[in-house]
Amino acid sequence: MSTIGTKGVARAERRQQLLGHAVEELGRHGYAGVAMADVAERAGVSKAMVHNVFGSKADLAFACLEEVGPSLIDSIAAAQTADDPGQRAQETFTAIFGAMAQHRHAWALIKDDTLPEGSPAAVLAAGYREQLHTMGTVGTRDVLEAAGLADPLDHDLLDHIWESIVEAAVAWWQDHEDHSAQEMAARLTRLLAVVTLRG
Repeated sequence: MSTIGTKGVARAERRQQLLGHAVEELGRHGYAGVAMADVAERAGVSKAMVHNVFGSKADLAFACLEEVGPSLIDSIAAAQTADDPGQRAQETFTAIFGAMAQHRHAWALIKDDTLPEGSPAAVLAAGYREQLHTMGTVGTRDVLEAAGLADPLDHDLLDHIWESIVEAAVAWWQDHEDHSAQEMAARLTRLLAVVTLRG
């Protein structure tokens, strides 16, 4: 466990360091499984300091989502430029893991279904999930159109397959912390190429 100390650290810097620890705690264990004391212990500070910087646990979760959500969404959106749908899928994987290089548990935090229902954090996470889903749906639609397939049930099934691949890959990555974001993106791109018979 790395500690952030308390002396000589500017409030903004301390807040950023605490966010890093909080994202990992919330991503690993879910909102319902984390107490402010857990974040404080991981960061090596007092629980009072965490409360002083963020307020409540719900406020902390909201701040964590604000920290990780926009960069993940923006990175994936920026990868949606290739005309070839297969290449776009590969670049999307690279964007996902690249965006999570600093906060490996960002995806789990956004997907956390234990956030308090109706809370600002839950609403924010739902908005991010909707954006992720929309980008995925557009991508799978383009893949099918390129293959000359127009069956809406094909689209629905491919949406589920795509989301399952991403969820499984992110979960696997969390269990293999020796893999960097770049290594993970390269591994998944390689496997995607094999599965889709792309050279």
